[in-house]
Amino acid sequence: MKYESQHDLIDLEARARTTDFEFDDSDDPEAPDDAYVIGEDGRMVGGLDRDDVATGPSRWAKPAAFVLGALFVVMTVWNLGRLIQGPPPPPIPSPFQTKQALYLGVMRIDAYRRVHGVVPNSLAEAGLPEADAYAYKRVDPAHYVLSFRGGGSKLEYDSSEPKESFFGSPKDMLTMGDSK
Repeated sequence: MKYESQHDLIDLEARARTTDFEFDDSDDPEAPDDAYVIGEDGRMVGGLDRDDVATGPSRWAKPAAFVLGALFVVMTVWNLGRLIQGPPPPPIPSPFQTKQALYLGVMRIDAYRRVHGVVPNSLAEAGLPEADAYAYKRVDPAHYVLSFRGGGSKLEYDSSEPKESFFGSPKDMLTMGDSK
């Protein structure tokens, strides 16, 4: 057996170089068959004993693979069920949240009236979603009726009524909690 450098393993076209020492099985009868060369002095070290090498997977490997496979199948079925089901329905707003949403719509329409001098012809002109829970009716250039339907409860505001008497103070309407 001849010693070959690492370079020869990378470049197959490189010429094999030999070193000062060449091995054949007759040099050292004590050397095992799977000996490796280490260092420049050519001393050999024995390979692993066959008893030290594991013969197969551990006892826990097959049950663990089975459990992980079953978990994968269950999670995949669960995720596909959630995908087919679609998103959950939005929560039903409380009466205070309905009143608050109506107040914000009224504020949008009043802002439009301050800028343009008249109430808008449609919700889209005021920047409110038409297909959502809002309903709007323009009575005349200075008068409108806005309603909001939130999960069954409908609240309607007529612009002829003062905002403070219908909604209360702006501070109470713009608080972030369900305080009423």
